[in-house]
Amino acid sequence: MRFNKYLKDKFGVNEPIYIEDISFEDYSKSWIFTELKKLVDNGELKRFDRGVYYFPEIMSWGESIPNTNKIIERKFISDGNEIYGYITGLSLWNQTGLSAQVPFLTEIATNKESARVRDISVGYRRVRVRKSRAVITKENVSTLQLLDLMNVMQSPSKFDETEVYLLEEFVKQSKEAGVTKESLSKYSPLFPAKATNNLVESGVIYEFA
Repeated sequence: MRFNKYLKDKFGVNEPIYIEDISFEDYSKSWIFTELKKLVDNGELKRFDRGVYYFPEIMSWGESIPNTNKIIERKFISDGNEIYGYITGLSLWNQTGLSAQVPFLTEIATNKESARVRDISVGYRRVRVRKSRAVITKENVSTLQLLDLMNVMQSPSKFDETEVYLLEEFVKQSKEAGVTKESLSKYSPLFPAKATNNLVESGVIYEFA
């Protein structure tokens, strides 16, 4: 099988291809790097960013470019099967609607990062990746994300009616995703005391009683 056919069959067109995901027969990584360069040089393959490639789709207006959000999600959050990260920090605060302030970068907690915190660029986007406080799985991701929200929350006792409603909606979604009082008790010691204090002050903890 030709190398470029293998790549297209496995990853598709206009989809991110990460070097670490490529394993072609018994060929070495150095051979794979050489072949990727050949494909880029002849225009068949495009390099999106360091270690990220894609086959462009020819559109009426020109060549397509993969969605940056999809590349970030695939790299740090989920491959569609396994979950290994989630949106956190001010990005999570904004995502819930509790803050109208748009953060200048996307914050992500992930198993894919070994440093405590690091700022990187993905295409033209800035991303702040954090080493997760616990190994993230499908089973605990919603619990960890709720605790992270509590950790960035400011004075929940001063929330207005809209903010209370938005928080209640997020808590409802968390319960539907499997968050329990037991899971909160298990993982809350991994977070600063502020997270637990806000769970109590906001009344969220009583929703899981």
